[in-house]
Amino acid sequence: MAKKDKSGNQKKKLIHRLRNKYRLLVINETTYDERFSARLSALNVISSIGLIVFFSALLTTLLVVYTPMKEWIPGYPSNQIRKDAYHASNLADSLEIIVKQYRQYNDNLKLILSGEVPPDSFLTYQSSNFNYKDIKFTKSPEDSILRDRFENEEKYNIVLSNPRQTKTLKESILFFPPLHGEISGKFNPENGHLGIDITGPESEPVLATLGGTVILSSWTSETGYVIQIMHENNLVSVYKHNSVLLHKVGDRVETGEPIAIIGNTGELSNGPHLHFELWFEGKPMNPEDFIFFNR
Repeated sequence: MAKKDKSGNQKKKLIHRLRNKYRLLVINETTYDERFSARLSALNVISSIGLIVFFSALLTTLLVVYTPMKEWIPGYPSNQIRKDAYHASNLADSLEIIVKQYRQYNDNLKLILSGEVPPDSFLTYQSSNFNYKDIKFTKSPEDSILRDRFENEEKYNIVLSNPRQTKTLKESILFFPPLHGEISGKFNPENGHLGIDITGPESEPVLATLGGTVILSSWTSETGYVIQIMHENNLVSVYKHNSVLLHKVGDRVETGEPIAIIGNTGELSNGPHLHFELWFEGKPMNPEDFIFFNR
């Protein structure tokens, strides 16, 4: 009983000491004026220190979790490192798939060279019990759009008919010169030159030799801006190396109407000129046989 009373008294004394009030004074050393005073106890001081430590730890945790300060912690990966790791992981997966495909390709190639059928061949997936009559084919909206587009483009293509003589063309058709100027390149099909080259001043308009429908209005690396016109009697005229095209595919043009501006476009051009071709039923003809180009 004596020990229990003694320990109980010690606890009461400890609690009493913790609750004892103390006065904290801040005094001017020169004038001894009291500047600040506070009543404190050991229990209040301990509680205050505990709260300060708790809130400091909470604030530090929030800063580490929700701000970039966590990157300052040794061993913690930065955002860039995580991005690089994610990219490397995706790249490794892609490389693994590619390696697997190449491995399968090599295995199949070995089987083919040895006269065997690869296990992933189409023959493996064929089944004698498969009923091909159950397959039903339907037209999709995309297929219908493609068919309409193809038919609209095809209606401007050249349709060959019975051959006619050049003499008949000269007598029945009056061609308009697309450009007046000097002939710098003659018609020479043996050397691959299927038209003539006509020089002219810059900004000179190129005229339609006959009325017809534009079937090509485009650009190529060799001939620059090119325009083609489909005429009656299965005639097609071609105008190359233009600087500007004035009509688009499907436009109707009249004889002598400006269709382009002379230019120097394309790899095969070395100065402002017009390369003019005339085709009859799919065969090139010499434009000089039909048109007088000098003024």
